[in-house]
Amino acid sequence: MSLKLYNTLTREKEEFEPINEGEVRFYSCGQTIYDDLHVGNARAYVFWDTLRRYLEFRGFEVRHVQNITDVGHLTDDGDQGEDKVEKRAGELGLEPMELVETQIRRYFHDTGSLNVERQDVVPRATGHINEMIEYVQKIYENGYAYEADGNIYMDVESFAEDHGYGDMAKKDLDDLKEEARSRVEPDERKRNQYDFALWLNAEGTDHAMKWRGVFEIDGETLESVGYPGWHLECSVMSQKYLGDLFDIHAGGKDHIFPHHPNERAQSLAATGSGQAKYWLHNEFITVEGEKMSKSEGNFYTVRDLLDGEIEDEKVPEEGFSGDTIRMYLISSHYRSETDFSIDGLLKARKELQRVRKNVQRVKLSDGEEEIFNLEERFQEAMDDDLNTAEAKQVLMEAVGKINRVIEDGRSPKDSVADTLVKLFEVLGVDVEPESRQDREMAETLLEMRTEYRRQEKYERADRIRDVLQEAGYEVEDTGSGARLLQAG
Repeated sequence: MSLKLYNTLTREKEEFEPINEGEVRFYSCGQTIYDDLHVGNARAYVFWDTLRRYLEFRGFEVRHVQNITDVGHLTDDGDQGEDKVEKRAGELGLEPMELVETQIRRYFHDTGSLNVERQDVVPRATGHINEMIEYVQKIYENGYAYEADGNIYMDVESFAEDHGYGDMAKKDLDDLKEEARSRVEPDERKRNQYDFALWLNAEGTDHAMKWRGVFEIDGETLESVGYPGWHLECSVMSQKYLGDLFDIHAGGKDHIFPHHPNERAQSLAATGSGQAKYWLHNEFITVEGEKMSKSEGNFYTVRDLLDGEIEDEKVPEEGFSGDTIRMYLISSHYRSETDFSIDGLLKARKELQRVRKNVQRVKLSDGEEEIFNLEERFQEAMDDDLNTAEAKQVLMEAVGKINRVIEDGRSPKDSVADTLVKLFEVLGVDVEPESRQDREMAETLLEMRTEYRRQEKYERADRIRDVLQEAGYEVEDTGSGARLLQAG
């Protein structure tokens, strides 16, 4: 079996062949760090984390880089809006970097709760300004940029004549020209409205985040106090940490245009290499068929889901666990649009409880029978463009089969439970029933309950059962005595 991934660049599902045998260099677009993580953001980070986990499961050594955008991402695509970080900081009465530091801590807390592993390198845009200035200089020297009033723009028409431009988005220059008329306010400094900023001059403005850029323009030194265009950071940081050509570049569907085509153009213009061999994009989450929006009241942050801070009577008071949220997110294919709902989360919660109970029951058995080749079917699903929905279904079917085996009085091998735990871990969901310490304490309480029942002190026994239930354990009384199952 071979792994196949859908490459947006070619619009085909292709067999994955890394540039260097046995190793994968992987870049994914990260968070613009001005607000809390919502479930749409989380979906992307969960899937790229799952891709990394699966590549490692397949034996690859993976180097994963994911950026943090803390400057340059404007509120519109026309290089004329406000910086999102700076705008939000102003609304809160904070310095931009004060907001950034707070949001980075919150971001890693929330992604960590979803079992998203920290990437090997997490570079920040503001930490790479000097490299960006040098990169812009290279693009200019190679003939694909021009200067106007201290701003430096990518000359898309000149670049397209030599390299083409619209492969990613399947757009030609006529399409870009037409879209620019309706999408952005005219900017008289640009030769063409579809040109995009590499460096924006902010001298004499109240823009808080700006740096001294020094460029050689037509044999003269230009000093421009400003900041980089949004697209520039990913070109610079991906190639700095992964090399001019690497294996995988991933991002959201909205990056198919204009962000990723602009990245590729910059990279080709500066280095002669278009960054990645495979380009992957995840679809969006909707809520009842509509785009998530704070103004529409259908906006869900990961933190609110974790804390139960949702105005919906169906939401458990204690909130949803990170494993439950992740179980929900991996229940659909990353390239399929998914409609988010609390009912879907509740279903995922029950599925997680069911799996944990199943794993516990198998671990308590002493059987000898192996019932099916679970790992092969799981891998077949994941090899088909990271089909987590199908892979999870394979595992849930296994849970049902194992239950039927146990109900028939037979006992599957412990290795079946171990395999379930291992494969769910590839999906980033922890289905281990409990820690050893928690288990030992629960077993002690169960022994006390058994003794109280023997002494016919049923009220005390029932209180212990209630305590165990609050701790997440279900007591199952059998003919051979009581045993514990974790409720989830």
